[in-house]
Amino acid sequence: MTRGKKPVGAIRDAKELAERMGFRWQENTENPDLGYDLILFGTESLRLVKVRVLRDPAGPDTPYEELLPADIAGIRILPYPSRVPREIWLRTRHGRTFRRLLVLEGSVTLIGSRDPEGYGNEPALVTGVATDSYMGSEP
Repeated sequence: MTRGKKPVGAIRDAKELAERMGFRWQENTENPDLGYDLILFGTESLRLVKVRVLRDPAGPDTPYEELLPADIAGIRILPYPSRVPREIWLRTRHGRTFRRLLVLEGSVTLIGSRDPEGYGNEPALVTGVATDSYMGSEP
């Protein structure tokens, strides 16, 4: 699905972030060819996460479908019910924060400055892009 080595450091940081958000996690070590790195789960929700590190920062008008076509396709076709949210967490090589993308059937959207877990998505705060409705109600 992706080029190069798995982003081990970014996955470690994603686990720590998930814990701060109140999630427990399970890393996908059994089937690394599947299009996700982590399953996050809490008392009210479950989600699949692919972690990516970009060489250069993506701007606020970046068409994610063109930037990450293989990753988006890979996470869309996972053998999980369609109601399970799929996310891609992006970070630049020297960045410290994640840009969280929600991958839907027909689109990819930046998760806004506030989501159900109360996590402030710094890139959304800086750019003013916000999809604060996120998913509506949790499954």
